[in-house]
Amino acid sequence: MKIKRYIVDSLPQAVQRIRQDLGDNAVILNTKEIKTGGIFGLFTRKQLEVIAASEMDEQRAAEPDAPPMEGKKEDQDSEVLQRLNKMEQLLGSFINHQQPSQDPIPSVLKKWVTRLEDQEVDGEVIHFMMKKILAVYSSLEERTEQEVEAIVLDTLIKLFQDGNAVEGVETDAAMITLIGPTGVGKTTTIAKLASRHVLFQRKKVGFLTADTFRIAAIEQLKTYANILNIPIEVVESPDQLPRSLSNLKNCQIIFMDSAGRNYLEEQYIEEIDSFLSLALKQENHLVLSMTSRWKDMKQIVERMKSVQIDRVILTKWDESTCYGAALNLVYHYPYPLSFLSLGQGVPEDIMLAEPEYMAKKILGVDEDDSGSGAKTERVVSALAG
Repeated sequence: MKIKRYIVDSLPQAVQRIRQDLGDNAVILNTKEIKTGGIFGLFTRKQLEVIAASEMDEQRAAEPDAPPMEGKKEDQDSEVLQRLNKMEQLLGSFINHQQPSQDPIPSVLKKWVTRLEDQEVDGEVIHFMMKKILAVYSSLEERTEQEVEAIVLDTLIKLFQDGNAVEGVETDAAMITLIGPTGVGKTTTIAKLASRHVLFQRKKVGFLTADTFRIAAIEQLKTYANILNIPIEVVESPDQLPRSLSNLKNCQIIFMDSAGRNYLEEQYIEEIDSFLSLALKQENHLVLSMTSRWKDMKQIVERMKSVQIDRVILTKWDESTCYGAALNLVYHYPYPLSFLSLGQGVPEDIMLAEPEYMAKKILGVDEDDSGSGAKTERVVSALAG
């Protein structure tokens, strides 16, 4: 009797291989779904384990056209089936015993992996985080919950720090342009940024809007311009920019509100690009909403690769309970985050994209919880030292 084990993606694939190896008279003893590949229990794939055996000896399997055996053929078949049944039971027990246990990660990290998954952090990002933690810290099972929390939080903060620019916009930029799809809050965000420059930095600021598709957006920006007592120019096409910029030449910084369009369509990408290649120091911020799915957000960023993007602003932070997209962005793309918009208030509901704040939001750690967040730096320093 010949017995073989197969790891396949489907039962038809197993049957084909079994017939090639053991002949048409082979029987399947056992099938079981297993997980293969991966690291630390992550990124595994489901496959099928199939155990098969031939009902004849190897010589007859090699000679399928040999004449049937004379005499006690039925008795022999019955004996073979009995032996196969016993073999199936023994083999099943053996395989279950030998199947390697997949202890994914230290148990003290499991709840944090689950939290990251719930926050829609990419599997690749989670994998990267776990590798960093396990490479630096040993004997995690011996750590207290507070120590493990501090380690995970510190690792997440550093990931944000590696891909962030918390200083916000450059002070020497002559123009700050906001681009992005419809409905993400570009006009309100631009009013917040301009208000801060006027009220807190005492700069001469000007508005320029190319969003002529929405009358409400122009009127909204004009209202803010009147409140702040700053000039505003409206352009309908790129060839009108030189005249408008000349009218705003006395401004130290100009904020341009671009048209909100469907940037999944190529024609709009080319259109917006014509507004982003001016002969002055220009800083372009892509504005994305945290209420968008990561899959949609990623598709927009991919589409915008052909244009000059310097940083990313995330709006509607206060309207979301899922913050993993922020981490996915800085991990997968070379665009630092600049600001987070947290409401409709002008100018107060905006802040710098601070790594610690975002990390705590993802992990669900209360910023005011002195038992965790406030002690993070001290705890991590002690552990690493």
